[in-house]
Amino acid sequence: MLVAIMCLDKPNHLDLRMATRPAHLEWLKANMPTGEYVGPLLGDDGEGFQGSLYILEFESVAAARGWIKDEPYYKADLFESVIMRPSRNILPMG
Repeated sequence: MLVAIMCLDKPNHLDLRMATRPAHLEWLKANMPTGEYVGPLLGDDGEGFQGSLYILEFESVAAARGWIKDEPYYKADLFESVIMRPSRNILPMG
């Protein structure tokens, strides 16, 4: 199933995000499930990191919860909140 994982950064934690980013990117390269989307959540102006969004394939939401626990940003306690929900892609609509 596709699982959407939305992670919102704690306020004023940009330094922690940037310090952890190299480990985050390397970990993703080594541990990326099949998916639809991975990228940062940005501010309203399209700038400034605010969090992370993943839409990835997992066997279950429980498997997604296990996966995110090893993610370097998660382990560094960067996130204020993490929301996970099963989803499905309806595009392209025909």
